[in-house]
Amino acid sequence: MNKTRKLLFRVGAVLLLVLIAGLMFIVGRGHTVYLDNKTLEYEGQTYSALYKIEILKNGEKVAKLNKRERGMATNIGQTCKLTLVITKEKKGAEETQEIELKLPYSMDGIIINLPGYLSGLPEDAYLTEFVSTAETETAPEEEINTDEFGFSSDMDAPPEG
Repeated sequence: MNKTRKLLFRVGAVLLLVLIAGLMFIVGRGHTVYLDNKTLEYEGQTYSALYKIEILKNGEKVAKLNKRERGMATNIGQTCKLTLVITKEKKGAEETQEIELKLPYSMDGIIINLPGYLSGLPEDAYLTEFVSTAETETAPEEEINTDEFGFSSDMDAPPEG
């Protein structure tokens, strides 16, 4: 009886840990969300960048984007709620819009094209994964002369002595 009770407590503890891990995966998953104010071409249509967009998250300003600019916000969880203060043209009236984005589990860096999103395009048009294109600089390889036994010959080295 004592052994079965001990086994039940162990199985219960493991199940509780698995449940907590699953909840943390869903609730605590962090994303970097890049927000673009760039012209988008989709299926032959052009969706022009807006004059200016101010982006607020939880009342705090995270980015101010003019045409052809990108801003960034970090988000914990699978839903990103933002407030956009949009100015469509120079000296135009500002309009405020609340948006709620569902973020995919499989992406860490997500790019949202705001003109495409605000135009009501499907997700595959305005949402892409951010892929870093950092270039690595490689030094030119130095040629080493070796003899038939694999020893390098230092012909340019000064004689010892």
